[in-house]
Amino acid sequence: MAMPLNPKALKAIIFDLGGTLLHLSYPFFREAFQQQYQFELQEDDFFKAVSAATDAISRLVEENKNTSDASRLPIFFEHLLYALPIPEDLISDRTAYVRDFILREHHRENLWRYLLPDTLDVLQSLQARYRLAMISNSDGRAEALTIQYGLRPYLEFVIDSHEVGVEKPDPEIFAIALQKLDLPPSACVYVGDVYSIDVKGARSAGMSAILLDRRKSLRDDCIVIRSLLELKELFLEHA
Repeated sequence: MAMPLNPKALKAIIFDLGGTLLHLSYPFFREAFQQQYQFELQEDDFFKAVSAATDAISRLVEENKNTSDASRLPIFFEHLLYALPIPEDLISDRTAYVRDFILREHHRENLWRYLLPDTLDVLQSLQARYRLAMISNSDGRAEALTIQYGLRPYLEFVIDSHEVGVEKPDPEIFAIALQKLDLPPSACVYVGDVYSIDVKGARSAGMSAILLDRRKSLRDDCIVIRSLLELKELFLEHA
């Protein structure tokens, strides 16, 4: 059963960054696949593959909590490639090459750089009632990304795992946020897109958690939303 959530009892909402506030860049992948495979990648197929790769990473963390975010990144992109509806004869002998090409681009310019149109409006609306912050498993670029895409004015602080030396799902990184907010876990909720990292991590620190899943997976042990607009409805219209 999903844990009950009372928006009126909450004081703060803490967000994940990649896959929650910023999404993997469909325009980059569309262009890359046209160049590499002469294949026209559809947006719906792309985000279905992103969800499948995200699920694969969640299962990986369930099996081995000692993996790092950096070590999981190539695995994520490889799962993404295999989940896309690309003819096998096109992808089979080029998967490693394309995966490494994607990784190089990500290291050059973070690929989680796609801001959905309603994101800033949702944050502005939520900020009127709740304190907002961020915890991200990142590589030192989280703060700069929030500034670049206009997210930073809505956030009290950004915790980047690279800077604090601990990653989700370790409860310690959530404890850092709680200390900064000077709030008990019961007054905070965490919103993220990877169940074993975000939901389980937040719960291990005593917080409530909400899973953002574009497919709205049928989970009965946590609240699942398909978009940030659903989050706005949950916290403002039903509060």
